[in-house]
Amino acid sequence: MSLKEDLREKMSEEELKMLRRSFEIIGDIAIVEIPEELVSKKEIIVQAILQRHRHLKTILRKVGEVNGIYRVARYEIVYGGKTETIAREHGCRFLVDPTRVYYSSKLATERARIAGLVKEGERVLVMFAGVGPYAIVIAKLAKPSEVIGIELNSAAVEYFRKNVKLNKAENVRIYEGDVNEIVPRLEGEFDRILMPAPYSAENFVHLLRGKVRKGGFVHYYTFESENFEELLARKVEGIFLKNGIIAKAVFMRRCGSFAPYVNRYVVDLQYLGEL
Repeated sequence: MSLKEDLREKMSEEELKMLRRSFEIIGDIAIVEIPEELVSKKEIIVQAILQRHRHLKTILRKVGEVNGIYRVARYEIVYGGKTETIAREHGCRFLVDPTRVYYSSKLATERARIAGLVKEGERVLVMFAGVGPYAIVIAKLAKPSEVIGIELNSAAVEYFRKNVKLNKAENVRIYEGDVNEIVPRLEGEFDRILMPAPYSAENFVHLLRGKVRKGGFVHYYTFESENFEELLARKVEGIFLKNGIIAKAVFMRRCGSFAPYVNRYVVDLQYLGEL
């Protein structure tokens, strides 16, 4: 039974149409979207969520989309008080505060998929690493020689460092700062580079020149309309080509929705060389 079905006897059909069917749970915090037209019903909605998820300590109402260089959404507390929690996925634990840093439990399956692709001894770079979920899941589920994570948000770096200790991920190295400044300074090539910044990854493709071994892989995340899904792989290859990089898309999948008919996609590319 969905949240809408739980509320069917307490809200009108018109109100139910405005309510999102699902919500996200991070540890003991729930994040729910309640449109302005339903704010007067928020107590009813909160109680319906708590009825099903009794372990929750806090419920946050999303009042602003993820934006800005730190990719953090805006929230208001509609139940509870604390905003720090521990999220668990794939045997790893992540200390996180959604009001200060970006973290999505909805990407847990995608993180495990990437970790499953990493071969023993690979050197991996995670750009826009956040609190460390990609880097740490890779380090714990695969056998890389080294995982480097770069993050600009100092609050996220603080949690990233705590999460490395929490998970005893000794082969993860953290760099705080701008990828534009740090990536060019990194020595050697990587077997695999992740770009989990769907809002702006296109602006950083040029940084990959000379940083990926021939035959290595790049995981490029972006938003796209469902109407253009079939063209996306070729579009991303074109973005790389414009930056002097020859890369072939070998896999693509949806890994979350963003808005009606707009999804988050990942395109896996094999790095074939440079112009």
